[in-house]
Amino acid sequence: MTELAQPDDAVFELEDSWDAINQWFLERDLTDGLPIVPPTEARVHAMTDYTWRSTGWAAQDAIGKFAPRQGIATIEAIAANAVMAGCRPEYMPVLIACARGLADRRFNLDAIQTSTHNTSVLPIVNGPVARAIDLNCGYNYTGSRWQATAAIGRALRLMMSNIGGTPGSVNIHTQGHIARFEHCIAENEADNPWEPLHVERGFDRSASTVTLVPACPAAMIDDNGGSQSAKDLLRTLAHSIAYVGNRNTNGEGQPLLILAPQHARLLANGGYDKAEVKRFIWERARVPFGDIPRGNLVSFSDKNLKLYADVDPGYGVPIADRAEDIVIVVMGGSGTHSLSVQTRLACENLTLPITRKDGTPLAFPQ
Repeated sequence: MTELAQPDDAVFELEDSWDAINQWFLERDLTDGLPIVPPTEARVHAMTDYTWRSTGWAAQDAIGKFAPRQGIATIEAIAANAVMAGCRPEYMPVLIACARGLADRRFNLDAIQTSTHNTSVLPIVNGPVARAIDLNCGYNYTGSRWQATAAIGRALRLMMSNIGGTPGSVNIHTQGHIARFEHCIAENEADNPWEPLHVERGFDRSASTVTLVPACPAAMIDDNGGSQSAKDLLRTLAHSIAYVGNRNTNGEGQPLLILAPQHARLLANGGYDKAEVKRFIWERARVPFGDIPRGNLVSFSDKNLKLYADVDPGYGVPIADRAEDIVIVVMGGSGTHSLSVQTRLACENLTLPITRKDGTPLAFPQ
């Protein structure tokens, strides 16, 4: 028999068989459908022991509650899901920071877990921690051969299901999200001509942070080398982002633009800083009010109904309440392909420092 730590902190015995253990977890909706690493007591203790030594968080310490079930995210529960996902112990500080964000009312995890919108939690990591744990931020930055990129995103998905609710009652998205278990990325700070996201949000460049974004599936913006100037590229971006089916047009959201390094350099070399890029997109990425079916107005935010419900049909409705609400990060490798990511309304993206339990920053090799 093998003693296993269940994702809700319980310990139980199962037959010492990889197949039997995986079948047991699968039948109880405790996995994402893929095989798991059995969360034995020894493996989970290795996670929690590392966490105690490096951060001061003990196994039974509670980070917060996850909606909709209001399950308690203890360090041990986070560790059990991390083991199942194939994480290394050194990924735990990132997962703890993510857990703090998921438990924050401003992020509104309940809206993500219980909605039919195809929305997942996208962690964006900044700072030295990304290099320390080998998170990919360049070519093919969403996974495949990079263990940290895939395993952290998968662990986050399992944490949301096993602590916050079960797949039978939440995660009722119409199609689901094909990238859900690999959803963790790092900003390509080396090829970013502007200040990185965490510095823009008031953190020191040497700090390590994670930003949680309630992200819908990304849409590729294929410029294919057609833009010969920064202004050309800005027009392409603006026209690619604004469309009736983009939920951010309905009201107060925080749409994400993931720029390829080549695109970011073209804009910066053309004299645009990040704030000016946001301003251009906010002013130009608009949907004519007359193109929006009248029935769609029921999902408009109260503010949008006040501002746009009776305007001229040609008036452009913006994709964000303010230019500052647009989020821009630089990621990826070579190529003229950027990504537009609409986000869940009524959710606020959050940037959290990766710290010890006492709040002091965790140091990572520069």
